Amino acid sequence: MPPRILTMTTDFGGDGPYVAAMKGVVLARVPDARIVDVSHRIGPQNILEAAFVLACVVEAFPPGTVHLGVVDPGVGTQRRLVAARIAEQWFVLPDNGFLTYVARDRSVDEVYELDNPAIARTPVSNTFHGRDLLAPAAAHLLLGQPASALGPPRHGIVRLPAAEPRKEDSGVVGEVIFRDGFGNLITNVPESMLTEAPGDCWTVEIGDHRIDGLTRTYGLHAPGTLVSLVGSSGWLEVSLVNGDASRFLNCGPGTTVWFRRKG
Repeated sequence: MPPRILTMTTDFGGDGPYVAAMKGVVLARVPDARIVDVSHRIGPQNILEAAFVLACVVEAFPPGTVHLGVVDPGVGTQRRLVAARIAEQWFVLPDNGFLTYVARDRSVDEVYELDNPAIARTPVSNTFHGRDLLAPAAAHLLLGQPASALGPPRHGIVRLPAAEPRKEDSGVVGEVIFRDGFGNLITNVPESMLTEAPGDCWTVEIGDHRIDGLTRTYGLHAPGTLVSLVGSSGWLEVSLVNGDASRFLNCGPGTTVWFRRKG
């Protein structure tokens, strides 16, 4: 039997009982589950950041993996909770845009709304659906039980309307969507949007700074040099060699970044 792998991505932080409570619900039902913490330090209620982080790990996991996500500013309201099958993996989370980047270049094969009280943990809290609804649904899928038992099938998912870069005559305009632990500023612009011209044909503008061309990797430049390159996730980023670009530029998520073709 293949390993039962569950990942978790939340905005619960590193302290407190919330993550442990969700793991306890899963392990009570699936004792041999292998749980991987993607991140519990997503910015509070920051769905865009959560969507980026989750998308970055999908290709690293095998078919059958279940991804459990809780960044849920609408908890307790009429927003949907869903289980969606994408890339032969399951995603159990609020349908609030969380899957925007996972589904960017992938088909959404199945979607079920979580609506079966027989699978939920009882009683169901109005403010902790991660523990009482999402974790039991994830355990159900880890056990190989039919997804159709979770609730009725649905069509489509919610996508964040402002999450995509924009093509213009002079190039591409995007925005920073994530600051990683090194201070690199990762944008929502995928490498595929700049393939029409070589890297040295672009000028990158962020704040009052201009970067001449794209580079292949950080170490090709002297420490303290501001550079732009395609990061390991396949998205364009702005970085400071051996430094923190976010502090140097005094900017973060939401900052506009221009990628302009020279001439």
